[in-house]
Amino acid sequence: MKTTPAMGLVFALAIVAVIGGVVWAAIRGQGKDWDVAAEIDRGVMADYGRLVGEGRFAEAWEKCLTASYRDEVPREKFVAAHEKRRTETGALRGCRLLRADLTRNLFSKTRELHLLYELTYPGRVEREYAKVNDADGSWRIEGTYHLDAGETYDFLLW
Repeated sequence: MKTTPAMGLVFALAIVAVIGGVVWAAIRGQGKDWDVAAEIDRGVMADYGRLVGEGRFAEAWEKCLTASYRDEVPREKFVAAHEKRRTETGALRGCRLLRADLTRNLFSKTRELHLLYELTYPGRVEREYAKVNDADGSWRIEGTYHLDAGETYDFLLW
């Protein structure tokens, strides 16, 4: 079957329309994603930062972490690691959300966010990441990370 130049133009316009629709949907959803990130920042992340800053590590483990994180890292190990970090960095004084990247798992309804935070310690500021998800029915922390020179995330308590 022969195609005409007009058919090629129709096909090209259809592709452009599909790409435009995808871009429009992505841009339109960004505001909602930021609203979700702000909710998480005011909720579980604020609780985590406050509890860790106050040295209440066991309570942070219980209240703020996903079930899978708690299964992997026992409370005693989490508390001991935080106490060690606190002696190295001092008490966490503040956390400020800088950026949020939302992803959705196509095979489940779980939403995940990578949140970039500016962390304030005595005499220094660090930029570190937290990964949160809603697999447990509410937003919880799946892990806290540092972006290394190879552009990969290394686990780091904060």
